[in-house]
Amino acid sequence: MALRKKQAMTLCLAVVLLACVFPVVPAGADEPEVRTGAFEAVFGERCSASNLANILRRMQCRPQANRSLGNGYRIGNERYSVYVPPGYSEDAGYGLLVWISAGERGDMPQGWETLLDKHKLIWVGAHRSGNQHNVPARRMALALDAVYNMRKRYKIERDRVYVSGISGGGRAASILAMHYPDIFRGGVFVVGVDCWREIAIPGQPGRVWKPMPKPRPQYLGMARRRGRYVLLTGDNDFNRRQTQEFYEKGYRKSLRHVLYLQVPGMGHGMPPAEWYEKALVFLDTAGTRAKTPTQKAPSGQPPSQKPK
Repeated sequence: MALRKKQAMTLCLAVVLLACVFPVVPAGADEPEVRTGAFEAVFGERCSASNLANILRRMQCRPQANRSLGNGYRIGNERYSVYVPPGYSEDAGYGLLVWISAGERGDMPQGWETLLDKHKLIWVGAHRSGNQHNVPARRMALALDAVYNMRKRYKIERDRVYVSGISGGGRAASILAMHYPDIFRGGVFVVGVDCWREIAIPGQPGRVWKPMPKPRPQYLGMARRRGRYVLLTGDNDFNRRQTQEFYEKGYRKSLRHVLYLQVPGMGHGMPPAEWYEKALVFLDTAGTRAKTPTQKAPSGQPPSQKPK
């Protein structure tokens, strides 16, 4: 009996010593991992803003009867493409670029690492967030969840949280930017953008492009005062005329800091990195000078700009 008692005491002592060397961490108590480079991320928590009821309440619109409400997705089943510059540090003033793709992957364009490194921007784009998905229920919700979770992992300047997208992703990004200027301080809308005004279609009397839900006055006012927005298209983009009209008769008339970029020879696709960089420079500098370099088009025709 004495031997067993001695063995039990020895075992307890060993367990205590092991616990000191290898402490047990309760589930969920560890800090989120801070990684750099390119990787896929999985988040563990949705934010209240991404709930569809809250999105529709902010946009003052009703859910479409023929679409799923979309609140059933589990954030732990979603994947995000992330790129964090290797030089990231909490004291360096990094921003966040949230990407909405037209396709099913949220990857950063190949070779854009140097661009993100130079401008101290972190990239995050949701997979399975393309044009086939519901805009408020999934595409907007996943983007809002991205901001919430990336802020938990990285120190991000609030004034440098931007949203961007291409084609239908650009349209979704423009809706987010206008309805959530308290979260997204700017946006780049590539070969696709929506406007909240009813703007006539040139050459088609009585017809207008369908507008996005009009932002509430307080959010539109916030976008007007401090938002920075770039409408980027190409000479051969089939959305070019609409983008021009939205710029001239919508964004430029209502907002202070707006830039129109038209890439020579570009069709409906991603711009070269040097052209996207023009947009990033504008987002970071518009409003910091006495005169904002918003493009003013002669005779209502915004000029093409060639990279310097």
